[in-house]
Amino acid sequence: MNKNPWETKEGKAIWKTEATYWTWLRGALRKLWCDYPLRQQWKKNSLRPVTKEERAAKKYHPSTKNVGQCSMCGEWMAGSKLECDHKIESKGCTSRETAESFLWHCGGLVGDDFRLACKPCHKIQSYSQKQGITFEEATIQKKAIEILKDSKKCLTWFKERDIMYPSNAKLRREAIIKYLEENK
Repeated sequence: MNKNPWETKEGKAIWKTEATYWTWLRGALRKLWCDYPLRQQWKKNSLRPVTKEERAAKKYHPSTKNVGQCSMCGEWMAGSKLECDHKIESKGCTSRETAESFLWHCGGLVGDDFRLACKPCHKIQSYSQKQGITFEEATIQKKAIEILKDSKKCLTWFKERDIMYPSNAKLRREAIIKYLEENK
């Protein structure tokens, strides 16, 4: 077996650690997914043209040609706002053992393996898988993260709900999550 790329003289200059090598390889394989012809064709076939009635009702932006339905939230929207999601989660790309399965995950699946997802739902789904939590829990956590991003908006959020402003970010996040869970 050849030497690991990150252990060679040239590789050490490029990848400081083994983890940076696997991060690079994962990114390169994800580019394969972006250009994967079967994915592109499947998405094209999953969309439908905007109807005359929808155009007359100005339901979509005038430049929208095709629309599709998010498999998670059920909303219909422009095809440009939808992404192809893998129905089955990958095992990642962190070793030789997982690299081959990740390659096939990015460039060897067929239409039955995909579903349409709007960008917000896709982000929540990816977050839920990464954190090992449900989609609903991830939705609440992502809302909490969004509220916490801007300190002024965060303070306003607490004031509008007449909740005491916690002293640190961890406590603020916990309070927001608790409130959102109780007020679904």
